Amino acid sequence: MERRVPDRPVPVAGTSCVYTPHSVRNATAPKICRDFVGTVLRCAGQDGDLVDSAVLCASELVGNSCLHADGDSLMLRVLLCPPCVRGGVYDGSAVRPRPPAAMPGPDCTQGRGLGPVEALARSWGTVEGDPLGWYAKGVWFELGLSGAAPAGPAATSSGPSV
Repeated sequence: MERRVPDRPVPVAGTSCVYTPHSVRNATAPKICRDFVGTVLRCAGQDGDLVDSAVLCASELVGNSCLHADGDSLMLRVLLCPPCVRGGVYDGSAVRPRPPAAMPGPDCTQGRGLGPVEALARSWGTVEGDPLGWYAKGVWFELGLSGAAPAGPAATSSGPSV
């Protein structure tokens, strides 16, 4: 009898899956992390706006870490916990970021940081440390797996661990 291996993970009600790559903090890290988040979500059966939003949020957080944090590395965590997905980026800086007071103009190549995360995520925030005890702080976001629009005020100072 031939055994058929599914082409994507089979979701089990009430379970969650965590995916955690580590990366050096350099110019390629945002691209690598974008690709990773997109692959995880597509393999979990997600597509469209949800994948695009999660990829953008992760890219912004990784980019911020590469530009502003301490240390040589960062950790990305993607938690699939139906009915939502949480992403988090952990690094060596204890300084918690804040959204910009005003979004920069369309021609600016920097300074958007948490603005897009705040606009896309249904919630986001910062946490001290990380689940493994290696990094000083994390910045996380949460999106609904249904791809629903953000619900209410997004920014919080602390929140769920990713």
